[in-house]
Amino acid sequence: MPTTIPGLLREAADKFASLPVLHSRGADGNLAPVTYDELRVLVDRVAAGLVAAGVQPGERVVLVSENRDEWLVADLAIQTAGAISVPLYPSLPAAQVRPLIQRVSARLVIVEDAKQLAKIDAIRAELPLVETIVVIEDGDAPADRKDVIAWAALRTSGDQHLVEVEERYAGVQPDDVATIIFTSGTTGEPKGVMLTQSNLYLNVAAAQKRITLLPGDRMVVLLPLSHAFQRIVTYLALMAACGQYYNRTLRRLMADLHEVRPTIWIIVPRMADLMKQRVVGNVAESPGLKGKIARWALNLAPAIGAAQNNGGQLGGLLKLQQGIAEALVYSKIREQLGLDQLRFAVSGGAALAIATSRWFHGIGVNLVQGYGLTENTPVVSCNPESGPVRYETIGPPVDGCEVRRSETGELLVRGPYVMAGYLDNPEATAEVIDEDGWLHTGDLVEIDPDGHIRIIGRSREIMVLASGKNVAPVAVEEQMEAQPLISRAVVFADGQNVVSALIVPEYEPLWAAVQAAAPSAERDAAGAWLESPAVRQVLDAEIAAANANLASYERVMRYTVLPRDFSLENEELTPTMKIRRTIIAEHFAAEVAAMAGVTAKQG
Repeated sequence: MPTTIPGLLREAADKFASLPVLHSRGADGNLAPVTYDELRVLVDRVAAGLVAAGVQPGERVVLVSENRDEWLVADLAIQTAGAISVPLYPSLPAAQVRPLIQRVSARLVIVEDAKQLAKIDAIRAELPLVETIVVIEDGDAPADRKDVIAWAALRTSGDQHLVEVEERYAGVQPDDVATIIFTSGTTGEPKGVMLTQSNLYLNVAAAQKRITLLPGDRMVVLLPLSHAFQRIVTYLALMAACGQYYNRTLRRLMADLHEVRPTIWIIVPRMADLMKQRVVGNVAESPGLKGKIARWALNLAPAIGAAQNNGGQLGGLLKLQQGIAEALVYSKIREQLGLDQLRFAVSGGAALAIATSRWFHGIGVNLVQGYGLTENTPVVSCNPESGPVRYETIGPPVDGCEVRRSETGELLVRGPYVMAGYLDNPEATAEVIDEDGWLHTGDLVEIDPDGHIRIIGRSREIMVLASGKNVAPVAVEEQMEAQPLISRAVVFADGQNVVSALIVPEYEPLWAAVQAAAPSAERDAAGAWLESPAVRQVLDAEIAAANANLASYERVMRYTVLPRDFSLENEELTPTMKIRRTIIAEHFAAEVAAMAGVTAKQG
């Protein structure tokens, strides 16, 4: 049995030679399959091209691209050549890319297109070690530059090195570092997580036992392949002969879902929330009897989902209502979303709100929650894709993953998936992996007698009120964001008398609610309407509903409604759409200070 990712590809290619593994969209816009045999040949030829370009075993090769077939080919080829794959999010600005390339001492960088090439060129003077840039989009590779190689040329430039590629492949060992993944940096400078070949392979094998992919399954890949969770699921799809379709742009997402009709989907909570909001928003505007029936069905969905939690059965009346709603509404919604053939979806990367889980299960979408962190390759636990699902938990640990709760309530993890360490940072490594091999996750948990894990907060994000009470902001934010008119909430409590929050509302539904409460209300483009008494009246009810599920000291007593959402461009979100609390606090310092009853410091 192979315990390396190149070995996984070779084994799968031998087993599924003629089956399609990737589906590329050609110049004509149609999808064309790539078989396992074709993928293996392509990977070997690109690996040979890398050898011809001077890439040595153990060398770090940087990859900066959006999702596409060539991303996977490049990643596999780098590893087959015995080198280390270093994927970077293509959304990162040049100023953030520069130090990462410097830290891995990369001599060769693979970029997607002219945009990414320009990014590297802008910082090239500060990257003296970079000798070669490979451009995937052949037409974007300047023909007059000796330091730039077009992808097509790379594929054919190393055929004389194919024998050496076989020798390199044979030399790849389970303990070799396979990839360096830089954390998204929600709390500071990104750290380079070093994952070995066996880390990756064994985590894939463990994940397959919990979320079983089958030959013939179809997956639309939306999460960035640079994301550790999507990377593992991509390797898992290779292992299981699950066809992969890379969504290249959100504008095409609905079209891709309709065309592919996926049986498997991997998402982050934000995507689930946006899809739910889209459905609810469309139904809210539906006229006549059909609209009334659809709204009744969607309002019923959370109750159905709640009843099904942990294998629960629907009672007589609810079962009858569910049957009617399924026939008239739910089945049609799944078809409209392109999810009518979906076996299950997995949410990871952040906490999935219980209300979101209930809603999706209510409309017949089997959405399960998993948990992991890059330092554990990343999968730690997951609810099973079949059998009882517990919405409030992240499931039990996968096979081979030991977990325990520390005296302070922190989740500790140990096993074959724990990283080799942080790149060039033994001090930081020692801070998170203790002498007994336990990885300190930073997440506060409760572990049920049956092994299910429940996240209750982040140890590093615990805030202390002036009264001395500890507040876990994530738990408060989850309650806020479970309300239909609240898109995002960022909580502050340190040193304050009460908990406060910055609120990003669902602007259109909020305006509809305001109009219903105050028909004479007016909406201005500048956003002053968000400060009106009518908006306060509507949102006060939302806040009160969320506060009802919190301890008295955890309740949000002051809030500010923001005129815009947080953004990646403003560095308020990570590439995986997690909030950067410190930066948000800086950008909205005046609002945070006003809620705390102090004067903001002027920069």
